[in-house]
Amino acid sequence: MTAKPLSASHATSDEFHIRYQNRNLRSHSRIGWMLEKWIGIPLNLIETLISYLLVRPMNWALRHLDGLSYKLEGTRLKVILQHVLFPVIMIAGMFIGFAATDAGASLQSITTLALIPVVIGLIVAPLERLMPYSRNWLEGGNDTSVDLMMFISGAFWNGFAKYLIQTLFLVGLVEAMEAYGHGLWPSHWPALVQVFLFILIKDFFRYWLHRALHEVPFLWRFHAAHHSVKRLYWLNGIRSHPVEVVGQAVLFAVPYALLQPTAEVAMVAILMQLTIGIFQHANIDLKLGFWEYIFSIGDNHRYHHYPDKGVGDSNYGGEFILFDILFGTFHKVKGERPHDNIGIGTAPNYPMTMAGLYIAPFLPDQKIWAPENAEPTTDTDNPRNNLLADV
Repeated sequence: MTAKPLSASHATSDEFHIRYQNRNLRSHSRIGWMLEKWIGIPLNLIETLISYLLVRPMNWALRHLDGLSYKLEGTRLKVILQHVLFPVIMIAGMFIGFAATDAGASLQSITTLALIPVVIGLIVAPLERLMPYSRNWLEGGNDTSVDLMMFISGAFWNGFAKYLIQTLFLVGLVEAMEAYGHGLWPSHWPALVQVFLFILIKDFFRYWLHRALHEVPFLWRFHAAHHSVKRLYWLNGIRSHPVEVVGQAVLFAVPYALLQPTAEVAMVAILMQLTIGIFQHANIDLKLGFWEYIFSIGDNHRYHHYPDKGVGDSNYGGEFILFDILFGTFHKVKGERPHDNIGIGTAPNYPMTMAGLYIAPFLPDQKIWAPENAEPTTDTDNPRNNLLADV
């Protein structure tokens, strides 16, 4: 069945009244609820502050683009933008990456880390509002607060992973491979080719890790935090549980230790991964064509977030879709656009607060999130149906 053109929905975002409160653990688990209530006090307070100081003002400002968005529907300009935005931003990202490394920027710099989400947000958030894939995904209550906190915490946990890597002697592995690594790495190749080669090699490791996170029940407990989202937009691609963040960092240290590309190549590769990652989750209605048979972007990743695991357990590639095609996990239906009903089909009651997302994987009974264990709900459980004053 062919999905309706989601970007042409007639419900404007400012017709909804957004509920800026994330679902907590409630009474599904008394132990979990108590932990979230008391240990999560500072996290919940930060979520509320970000809601008032950033999310509400940002949503209010972006709503002013809705009128222009409807005027853009059906125009030749939109068709052109749908075809050129991805390659243009990719090329721009590469130039900026190499220019930044030449200027001395590095991913160790706090300034660099702080600027990345700001710059990306200033570009992509307005584009989502002007050319949305689904207007139902334009606002998600206070999920942006959690995603910002996840981005910051991810930087912390990646730092922790570096110390763990040292403890696991991977630094010693780098030193042991010093005499061989630079001989293995084709440093005489053009820098751009080196960047994409490094991304491809990392993506091989990422593919198998991602597949295991879906197919091994114990690992799925931690990856579920990423799939808890009810919409896809530019920022929530980084929503990951700390256990997954640390495990991934340790695993990705292996190809870096063995191959030893230059720091410049590694940094540009990471920036390109972020750029591709943005187009995985961005709520932008693009015409990607053959690009979706090269990169893991657009509709490929929308299928991956389907609540039906028969469809969602597919398209595992982090940046490239190559390994899904090779190993039989590629899913794309010709002539169909994915619908916008996403989430965890077996756990629709999964918590959405940062504290709840941290605690949930460690609770012994994971069936408490199942549909049959849902508490009585009202319209206020839908963030779009609770009448609260807009900013």
